Amino acid sequence: MSTRFHDRSSPRLDDVVSRLPSLEGVRPIVDQLLATSVPDAGRRWTASGEMGTAGSRVVDLDAMRATLGRVIESESARVVRRLERVALVTEALVDGAWDTAMALLLEEAGVLESEGRSEEARAFAEAAARLGIEEGSPRAGEALRRAARCARSCGALAEAITHYESAWHRALDHGRLTDAVIAATGRGNVSVDRGQWADADRWYHRAMEVLESEPGGVPSDEAAGLRWRLFQNLGITARERGAMAESAAWYGRAESESAGLGDPAAMIEVQNGIGQLDLARGEPRRAEVRFRRALSSLDELTAVPDAVRVAIRVNLGEALLRQGRTLEAGDAARGAEAEALRGRFFGRLPETYRLLARVVRARGEIDAFVFLDRAIDLIRAHGLPPYEEALTLRVYADLRADEGEEELAKGARERASQISDIEPDGDAK
Repeated sequence: MSTRFHDRSSPRLDDVVSRLPSLEGVRPIVDQLLATSVPDAGRRWTASGEMGTAGSRVVDLDAMRATLGRVIESESARVVRRLERVALVTEALVDGAWDTAMALLLEEAGVLESEGRSEEARAFAEAAARLGIEEGSPRAGEALRRAARCARSCGALAEAITHYESAWHRALDHGRLTDAVIAATGRGNVSVDRGQWADADRWYHRAMEVLESEPGGVPSDEAAGLRWRLFQNLGITARERGAMAESAAWYGRAESESAGLGDPAAMIEVQNGIGQLDLARGEPRRAEVRFRRALSSLDELTAVPDAVRVAIRVNLGEALLRQGRTLEAGDAARGAEAEALRGRFFGRLPETYRLLARVVRARGEIDAFVFLDRAIDLIRAHGLPPYEEALTLRVYADLRADEGEEELAKGARERASQISDIEPDGDAK
C-alpha cells in the first residue's frame, strides 16, 4: 500500500497535483491549489523544511473549497465571453465590417492577455493582424505588437521578433511615430530576453532616434512616458555590457524624466533599476537601502502590480546574499515566493528559486539543486520563456563548478546555449 499520503491531514501539493490529469482545462484548479497552499508547519524549522519549494507546501482544502465557486464562475464566464465574441466577429466578417471585426479580436486579445492567457491572446491578436494587413487597417501595427508581446510571453521569441519588426516597418511606412517607438522598444526587449545586450541597445537607440527625430511627432504626454522607459532600458543594456558610467548617466536621465511625470510607480521602477546598477558596481549595501526604500514606497501605492514587489524582494535578497547575510537573504526570497503565490505571479517563482538555490548553497547545503529542479518544472508547466530555463541552467552550472564538477557544469552551460542565445552572466530582471 502506498505511503505517500500517510499523513492525510497535511497532503503536499506535489502529491496531489502529480495525480491529477495533465490537461490545460485542469490548470485553473492547479493554479488555485498553488495560490492557496500554505507552508508545512510541521517541517518549517527542519532541514527538509528549509529546502521546501512550492510543491512541498500543504494543500489547504478549506481555502480551495471557499474559492472553488469563484474559479468555476470565472472559467465559465470566460468561455461564454470568448464564444460570444467569436460569434460577433463572424457576423462582422460576413457583413464586411472589417474595422468592427478587428476591434472585437483585439478587445478579446487584450482581455485574455490581462488574464495571463498569452497563448489564447496571441491567437486572437494574430487573427486581427492578418485581417488588418489584408484590409489595410491602420490598427494592423497595434495588432502585430500585441501578437509579438503575447508570443514573447509564451517564449516564442522568433515569432515575437518577426511581429515586432513587421510592426516597426509598417509604422515607419505610414508615419506612425508612436507605433514605431513602441515596436522598436518591444523588439529590444526580446533581445534582452535572449541576453543579446548589444542588439537590444541598437533597437532602443532606434526607438530614441524616432522619438527625437520630429519634435511634436509624438504627443508630449506619450513621449514622456516612452522616454523614461527607454532611458531605463538603455541603462540596463549599458550595465550588462559593463559600461557602468554610461549606465549611470542613462539611469540619471530616467530618474529625472520619471520625477517630472510625477508618477510614483515609474519612480519606483527606476529606483529598482538603479539598485541593480549598485549591485553591478559592487555596492550591495547601497543597493539594499535603495530596494528597502522602494518596497516602503510600494506600501503607499495601490496602482502598482504586486509582481513589481516580488521582483524588488528578489533583488533585495540578492543584495543581502552578496553581503554574506544568508539568513536575511533567505527571508527576502521566501517573502518573494509568498507574494508570488498569493498574487498568482507564478512566472516570478523561477528567479526566486534561483536565488534560494544560491542562498542555501552559501549556507553549506549540498542539495540546493532541488530549487533549480522546481524552477525548471514551473517554467515548463506555465509555458514561460525558454530563456528562464537557460538562466536556471547557468545557475546550476555555477553551483556544479563550485563543487568541482566541471563536466556537469559544462553540460549545463551547453544546454543553456542551445536553448537561448544568452551572453555570459546575462540574467536580466
